[in-house]
Amino acid sequence: MKALEDIDRKILARVQGDLPLERNPYEKWAAELGLTPAELVGRLKELKSSGVIREVKAVLRHRSAGFSAGAMVAWAVPEALVGEMGRELASRPAVSHCYERPGFGEYRLFSMIHGKTKQEVEAAVQEIAGSLGLKRYKVYWSVTELKKSSMEYFREDR
Repeated sequence: MKALEDIDRKILARVQGDLPLERNPYEKWAAELGLTPAELVGRLKELKSSGVIREVKAVLRHRSAGFSAGAMVAWAVPEALVGEMGRELASRPAVSHCYERPGFGEYRLFSMIHGKTKQEVEAAVQEIAGSLGLKRYKVYWSVTELKKSSMEYFREDR
């Protein structure tokens, strides 16, 4: 992979934050960066095709949208089934994040499940466990959201 150009670093610094709430947000970003909207979108496409980024998309602030219940679920999965079960978990609409994490013994897969109510999350956990045959899992309920932000990998002042 080739090194990022300075303009690409500036683009990444810009797009990792919140999208401006206006009719043509890419025009605003492009103007701030000294580019045309077509140049900005073209460079974003190049960053995607080269594998630097996956997508530029919205991040839902789930609590503001009415999804006030959430839990991290640690699933006991045999090592040989981690890939298959991970793909199955990740495909579920109620699952927003799915990770393999070492260091937790048999609990190798972690998923974040959100719902409008605790009962909705519990039902999703039961449905997943039953349909995938996962009998051992631990549920860790979210109590207070202390921070929610996207990671900043690039800053404009660097």
